[in-house]
Amino acid sequence: MRDLITSLDSTRLGFFKSILDEAGIACFIRNETTAQLTNIFIGPLQPTLCLVDDDDFAEASALLLPHQAPEEAIFSTDDDWSCPACKESNPVSFEVCWKCQTAKPE
Repeated sequence: MRDLITSLDSTRLGFFKSILDEAGIACFIRNETTAQLTNIFIGPLQPTLCLVDDDDFAEASALLLPHQAPEEAIFSTDDDWSCPACKESNPVSFEVCWKCQTAKPE
């Protein structure tokens, strides 16, 4: 399990969850009802969108990036590279495309 996004806006988290669900990425919102019941939105009690499989992080981040404000981005896109085969954006640290497994161009 890996935390992806923490937000006090449950509608926003629900929207992000629906995007990931549609893509077949297993996820859930932790503390959704606990935070509403306690009215305490600090630290570990904040609603958080979580991935079931850590290996889905890069794909989930890429899917949600277009729906986030630049200051909310999960990771920086300054040095991202575009896959020559499928045109998907990949983080600079990836040696192969997360979507089609094509090698990073030199």
